[in-house]
Amino acid sequence: MRKPTHKFVWITSFVWRYVCLFFLSSTSLSGQEIRSLDDFVLSIDSLERANKMEEVTLTYLQGSDWVLSNEVAEDDPVYLDFQLKRTRHLLRFSQIAVDSAIQSYQHLYQTASRSKNYEIETRSLGFLANAYRSKSELGKAFEYNQKEIEAARRSKMNLLYGRALITEMDIAYNSLPSPMEPSDLEELVTKGTEVIRFSEDNELPSVVHFGKLYLSKFYIKQNELIKAEEILFSISDEESLPVTFSKYEHLCEIAKLRNDLKNYRKYTLEFKTRAYKTKRTFVALNAHNYLLDYSLQSGAADSASFYAEKLEQNLSEVDTTKYLDFLDVSYATLADYYKGKDLNKELRYISYSATVNRLISARQKEAFSAIMKYKNEVQELESENSNLAKANSFFKNNLLLSVGILVALAIIAILIFQKYKKKAVEAAEIREEKQHLEESVHKQFIELHNKQRIHLEDLKYIKADRNYVEFYTSEKRYVDRHVLSSVLEELPPNFIQVHRSYVINRNFIKSHSRSTIFLDPDIEIPFSRTFRNRLQLSL
Repeated sequence: MRKPTHKFVWITSFVWRYVCLFFLSSTSLSGQEIRSLDDFVLSIDSLERANKMEEVTLTYLQGSDWVLSNEVAEDDPVYLDFQLKRTRHLLRFSQIAVDSAIQSYQHLYQTASRSKNYEIETRSLGFLANAYRSKSELGKAFEYNQKEIEAARRSKMNLLYGRALITEMDIAYNSLPSPMEPSDLEELVTKGTEVIRFSEDNELPSVVHFGKLYLSKFYIKQNELIKAEEILFSISDEESLPVTFSKYEHLCEIAKLRNDLKNYRKYTLEFKTRAYKTKRTFVALNAHNYLLDYSLQSGAADSASFYAEKLEQNLSEVDTTKYLDFLDVSYATLADYYKGKDLNKELRYISYSATVNRLISARQKEAFSAIMKYKNEVQELESENSNLAKANSFFKNNLLLSVGILVALAIIAILIFQKYKKKAVEAAEIREEKQHLEESVHKQFIELHNKQRIHLEDLKYIKADRNYVEFYTSEKRYVDRHVLSSVLEELPPNFIQVHRSYVINRNFIKSHSRSTIFLDPDIEIPFSRTFRNRLQLSL
């Protein structure tokens, strides 16, 4: 027996720990004698049913301290279950970053795998897949989900297998390229129907409900709104909170697509009530998206102002490495709200939305590559097995022919390896290009040859003059020996070339004509017809 010593699975902040401990006297375990970790698990289950999430967090912390001061085996099933639930809870309520959760899940997965605890192994893989899905790293999410499905089969637990199939549908849906065509979703509709049938046959009501939610989502994207509505109305409002808030989230989307303001208002209020009960910022953020959109559609200016403020507050509180699709919708909705009210904010949110869209698109391509690679590997293995079986049969009858087949297979293997090596080089180049794009998006300054730094948020425009480049801010002009094209490669997407000799910061645009762009406060920049389409696409 030995104590767990893995620091990354604990909240290590001294201040947080002892502030929380100060309030532990109010929890349900106060004054009780703790005999085992099961006491904490039972208390947490009771608090979760009562939706007392702050007390749940404190009880997890209390349990963590109890583990540190008692002899608990690292591979103890109750300990592993406790740690898995604790990490998931802290992540859901933004107490830890998603990367910290991934590190914890990885450790629990490895420990469970060594001890042949198939249930914890499967659940850890599922949480890893969902964590990478929340970051839109869909290639990794797909790989862990495939491992989850295999582990669920080994565990022979239908509930775990059903959950793995739900995760598989979610990742496959988010891997589809935008814009989606109705035909793109046919395979997922079939898959969703099969998952529901499997869950009903094996009496898995929680999986049935999530299967229905995903199937309705696919129908919404196919514009089969009546089918989606029928499925959603078959889900009772007495079901669990995650099920019912998702139900009303989908109904909000249907009312929005129909421009049905009466039901839109009704469903947004239902969604809001349930979203607030979850006490999760990301769920509230999505509710505020719909409430702001409804306020804009119905012309309720005061409500729109209120929910725009709420949405901006949510964005300041959430981990922006998670749920990029929610962030994209939030930025687009806020850009719509500020249109005609505040040009700088409108352009800022348009820029944020464009950046997130590029990142989502890149990760969809990554996921598609991972999925295709996995399918090709499976097909190649099946093909190799088939060829080996045939070769074995021929070997008995014709040795010479068998040798010839083996030589042919060797040549095929060499060709496949060469092709794979070429693809690996291409993939490395794509990753390098993606990294360069991400670095430019987050870049805060540009450094001149004389080591002076210019903050990009202050830089209004750049002018080329032969072998020199002039950088203009509100306060100063900088000159550097440089080439405009080289400078442009280092800048984020909000810098646009509008003339052979000029690059402007889109955030400072006041207006433009056919031949001139006007920047704040009264700066005129020549506008070349050659670059007109580029500016129009950017705006």
